[in-house]
Amino acid sequence: MPSYQLRDTATRQLLDWGLADYDAAEAAADRLDDKLERDLAANGEGAGRIRLRLDVEKVTAGNTEVVGHHVLLLGVDNPADSLPTL
Repeated sequence: MPSYQLRDTATRQLLDWGLADYDAAEAAADRLDDKLERDLAANGEGAGRIRLRLDVEKVTAGNTEVVGHHVLLLGVDNPADSLPTL
């Protein structure tokens, strides 16, 4: 049975592993995004400071295959109403 994992594309560092399916990998990326955003805010980082690309990898019988990507834009200010007024 395959499992999924998240890897930082630039550093090749494995960030999370043993995830049940692709949806679990996406949820893990969202949790990572939230944690990093909190860390940036705690350190007073400004908007648009970091762009992080993650590979979503599927692992089957020891073989690893990239099956998706998740791009995190950290530190970007997100107003409550991000849609323009019509």
